[in-house]
Amino acid sequence: MRAVGSAGLLTRLAALAALGLGLFTGGSASAAPIGPDCGTCQGSIYTLQYNPTPVATTATTQTFRITFTIDTSGYDGGGTGIDTVAVKISDALVSGSLVAAPLGVDNWYNFVNQGLNAGGCSSGGSGYDCTRIKVLLGAEPAPVGGTLTWQWDLEIATGDLFTGPFEASVKARYVDDDGAKVGALVSEGITLQPSGNVVPEPASAALTGLGLVAVGMRRRRARRR
Repeated sequence: MRAVGSAGLLTRLAALAALGLGLFTGGSASAAPIGPDCGTCQGSIYTLQYNPTPVATTATTQTFRITFTIDTSGYDGGGTGIDTVAVKISDALVSGSLVAAPLGVDNWYNFVNQGLNAGGCSSGGSGYDCTRIKVLLGAEPAPVGGTLTWQWDLEIATGDLFTGPFEASVKARYVDDDGAKVGALVSEGITLQPSGNVVPEPASAALTGLGLVAVGMRRRRARRR
């Protein structure tokens, strides 16, 4: 059998890794955050994530920490702030609490199983958690121009988490200085992404394993010299 040099070995390992990546992912990467040019994105970029380790578990439910991030640095819709957002990660939302928000949680109302329409949070959106600014108490909308983040602890029926491509949903309402809606209501399907310490995907694990093999073989060759 013809010997393979270090460069040739690494080239073959790279080819195997690429092949493995295609086999494990079907030749395409997982869905990315949406925007800036989706139907109602208006130049902003939207990301929805969850921590795979539940915050709490009961006999029939799991509670997940959900993070909704809007990068408004490229926003081109003409508004000055966001006064309402909503997320849907399950058809079986049991309860929800807002744990972080721009300008502080105390400046926001939170509604479970309420959707978001042009006028704000509404009763016509089963499965959504809708959060809006406390305008009547003098709170200001979250200003556009940077990255805005909301976090909830959402309790859902066990096994009903929307983790498929574009299975989850996000909504947001941009407003002007007078609190009037500006532009289209953001309403998009989105892929709920895992965050935190996540076990690598099979393709990533394969790449790591191949890299370790290459390092080991190079060390053995060095000792023989």
